[in-house]
Amino acid sequence: MQVTSYTSYVVNGKRYLTIDSDISTQDGGVSLEAETVYTINAREGTQVIKKMVYYEVLREILLLDFYAFSVLLFKCDWVGSGSDVKIEDGFTLVNLHPLVNKFDRDPFILASQATQVFYSRENDTPNWYVVLKAPPRGFHDLEKFNEHAYMTFTPLDVSQLDSIMYDDDE
Repeated sequence: MQVTSYTSYVVNGKRYLTIDSDISTQDGGVSLEAETVYTINAREGTQVIKKMVYYEVLREILLLDFYAFSVLLFKCDWVGSGSDVKIEDGFTLVNLHPLVNKFDRDPFILASQATQVFYSRENDTPNWYVVLKAPPRGFHDLEKFNEHAYMTFTPLDVSQLDSIMYDDDE
């Protein structure tokens, strides 16, 4: 097995960047929607399955190459659920300071499960950020392609874009 780390990667037509990359625009926010067993009443042991949205900051992009197949993982710092996520006037706000280590034993998600989000600082409270779900700048044209026709291909390695573009010009 070979492991390669990246600071940016294109997945499902979206360019993801790690929060620590040296690029001035930061697209390091991701979210994950999952069905979670939720305890309603601890005394009675009543549990239900509930859809939850988890918000993360992308720290590392790892490609695990098993030679026969590969898996792309995102390593994330998680926003604490509960008091660190709130909805005000129809907007979702998250507290990014400090990020919790609640899931430090399970910081990875499959890149294919991620939804890209952007965090915009909320003016009234410095630690709170508004969650924005918007397409990344510069990749609007990729939405026109039929992604199902290309599903057998692995995600695009952004570091190879220059060499691919120059090969097409010749």
